[in-house]
Amino acid sequence: MNELVGMDDLFTLSYYTTLNPEAILGDPNNEGWITGSHIVILHRDKIIDPATGTATQAIEHHCNNYHTKRIFRIVPNDYVRGL
Repeated sequence: MNELVGMDDLFTLSYYTTLNPEAILGDPNNEGWITGSHIVILHRDKIIDPATGTATQAIEHHCNNYHTKRIFRIVPNDYVRGL
């Protein structure tokens, strides 16, 4: 999280909502369910949760306790590739 905050940019963060790593890699149940996930927006040093409408300091957000699923950097259409 510190590295992302240090980039001072805009990201979407998706994370699994289980603390059990075996559940993430487990087989689905009869309905196809494995485990839940959630997506939030990281803007600079704040995480905005669209489900709750809240903004939290990134280093204090509970997503830090969960396994990251995906991170996407949001860039303008005319952004030059590369970091």
